[in-house]
Amino acid sequence: MLIDQFNTTLSGGAAVAARRLHHSLINCGVRSRFWYRKKKNSTAPEGQGYYPADNVWIQTVRNLLAFPTQKLHRLRFKNAMRNRPADLEFFSSPNVFPPTKIDLSRIGSDVIHLHWIYKLIDYPTFFGSIPNDFPIVWTLHDMNPFTGGCHHSDSCHLFQTSCQYCPQIRNPGPDDISAKIFGIKHAALAQKNIHIVTPSRWMEDRVRASKILGSARSIQTIHNGLDTKVFKPRDQKGARERLGIPQDKIVIGFGAASLKNRRKGFPELLRSLTLLTDQKKYFGLTFGDGDLPTYGNQLPALKSTGYLDKPEAIADFYAALDLFVITSLAENMPQTVVESMACGIPVVGFSVGGIPEIVQPNRTGMLSSLGNCSQLASQIATLGENRDLRNQMRHAARKVATTEFEQSQRTEDYRQLYASAIAMSQRSFPQAA
Repeated sequence: MLIDQFNTTLSGGAAVAARRLHHSLINCGVRSRFWYRKKKNSTAPEGQGYYPADNVWIQTVRNLLAFPTQKLHRLRFKNAMRNRPADLEFFSSPNVFPPTKIDLSRIGSDVIHLHWIYKLIDYPTFFGSIPNDFPIVWTLHDMNPFTGGCHHSDSCHLFQTSCQYCPQIRNPGPDDISAKIFGIKHAALAQKNIHIVTPSRWMEDRVRASKILGSARSIQTIHNGLDTKVFKPRDQKGARERLGIPQDKIVIGFGAASLKNRRKGFPELLRSLTLLTDQKKYFGLTFGDGDLPTYGNQLPALKSTGYLDKPEAIADFYAALDLFVITSLAENMPQTVVESMACGIPVVGFSVGGIPEIVQPNRTGMLSSLGNCSQLASQIATLGENRDLRNQMRHAARKVATTEFEQSQRTEDYRQLYASAIAMSQRSFPQAA
């Protein structure tokens, strides 16, 4: 069995999940190749099945007649994005130039497994080059594959019918850019042998309600896997010594690939910290790209480790904490929550997306309503100052993580899905004698 996985980047939450699966598949004897969008400074581990996606696309002679159409599309998309609020998540086009056609007979793949494909795959040419009977597994790390361009729809549910009058763009209307994108995706994916995987039941519910992917061949939740032998409870004192943070403080953690990503809610974290009554008791530890704010007496002392990508370093980060806080404004199933729980660290956060599926109030952590920083601050104080309660939650959090997110178990779920998708394809589309 040969699985070809596609993800735009080598870093970020989707890439972390995809790469963990890639390595786990190889370790259990399944052949896996990982295709990504190569940038000038991007480097992949040698000899571990990583390849720039440019190597797999069918090289075609550039059609000069298509150039004006491509340019017009770019201008229309750029115009639609003008003056779009900066605090919104990505809004992306399903068109990539040049085309991304693939010759499956040449590469010998048994299953195509898609992850986060923003700016990697051109929907019309990629899916148009894949026979309708060929099995495609698609793990959705956000909502973009079934929307008219947004990656998180917030309170909008138009993806259930047909996107138009989009609240996230300039000049919304019945035939706006979201309607055009929705039509392109719907046409490209119709009749394809697609099997959808979601890391959370929250996302699964949205997929089932969507017009574009609701009729996929199969839809199921498989949690992102995690090596619970790496992400496990560790010595807190040693971790704090290595990170140079105080031993006598209540240490609050926060992490994201980028602290500047508005959806991750870093301003809400800071606002919550200002509401803590005794600032001197606490110490804030963060990881991720981006600078910490200049602060005076309004916040506890804060320290950032910067961006972390090595599993051992990330696990050490969690080991130094007393609790982890997630203030995301929209989420699927965040890696940081799962990682912290696997390390025995209880979580406090907003009740959004898939987070309530694993952060169980008064068992593995505490939840507040979206944006309620006063309630969140109260929960941070309650948990931070109650060592016995934290210890109880440590054990429960670890148990949930090992039961539902152990990498080998989730990899076996995927292996069974691949086999089922191949068998279903052969039954549904009999091969010619």
